[in-house]
Amino acid sequence: MKVRWRERGDERLTTVDVRHFAGDTIVVHFGGRLTSVDAYTFANSLISFADAVRAINAQINPGQDIDIRLDAVGPGSFKAVIKQARKGFARLFTSAPQHIFWIVAAILIENSLEGTSTIKVEKESVTIQRGGETIIISKEVFEQYEQIKTNNEVYRHVSNTFKCVDRDEAIENFGLSPSINDEEPLVQIPRDDFPFLIKMPNVLNIDEERRRHTVHQATLVVLKPWVNASNRKWSFEWNGVPISAYVRDEEFLEKVRSHEVRFGNGDALEVELQAYEELDEERGIWISDRSSYVVRTVHKFLPAPQQGGTLF
Repeated sequence: MKVRWRERGDERLTTVDVRHFAGDTIVVHFGGRLTSVDAYTFANSLISFADAVRAINAQINPGQDIDIRLDAVGPGSFKAVIKQARKGFARLFTSAPQHIFWIVAAILIENSLEGTSTIKVEKESVTIQRGGETIIISKEVFEQYEQIKTNNEVYRHVSNTFKCVDRDEAIENFGLSPSINDEEPLVQIPRDDFPFLIKMPNVLNIDEERRRHTVHQATLVVLKPWVNASNRKWSFEWNGVPISAYVRDEEFLEKVRSHEVRFGNGDALEVELQAYEELDEERGIWISDRSSYVVRTVHKFLPAPQQGGTLF
């Protein structure tokens, strides 16, 4: 089956609804006047792509590992099915497998385009418009996508993917589709746009000396929990200051869901709190990025001596 690619000049007049990627597979296409693909290009680009998927999973499903498997190679053009094989109990995953692929697709499209993105939040979806192309992503995944934008590891692997395919001049297009039987890739990146994904200056040129990852042992007073909404941040008070953070300790969340732990006013948690800090060069101090807080581990539940009401 021959795979169709849009003609140059038409590809920036499209709307791509990345929610069409469903389930635990995504198909990677290499397009062009190909009679063969260099083995190095094929293998190393897929490895880098899989590493990007793993890095995204590590952020949105911390503590839950996945295997990335090459499931099949399809006819027509050079294409490979990437399949997630999740380790551990599937019920522990806070984000569905397709969420990761939605994020991957949005990263590729948005960063392959010039200009500035315009974002429109609707009831159930978010529309991102940039360079004449429109991306539609689930509203519940959008906040995760925004957090991934600060993850330099993800963008490094994406960059490496396109460094590999750029070396093979016969590859004219790179694409993603939900099914190996699709006649046309849903996401299409023409060769002219590979350099944008190789460089991605907004992320890859961050001065690592001015941004660092930190872990705090903290006591957080619980103000508002969101146990049954994994994509919502909990509200806490830390050293008298209100903060919001995702809670990613699934063992603790399971105890809350089963009512082994119940919250009341004034209850607190001893936790491992992850954050990023940026250096304020003028004052010579590190300042926490308040949007990056994540509770990785809950060490202890600290009920208040006298509870004056129930939060959950």
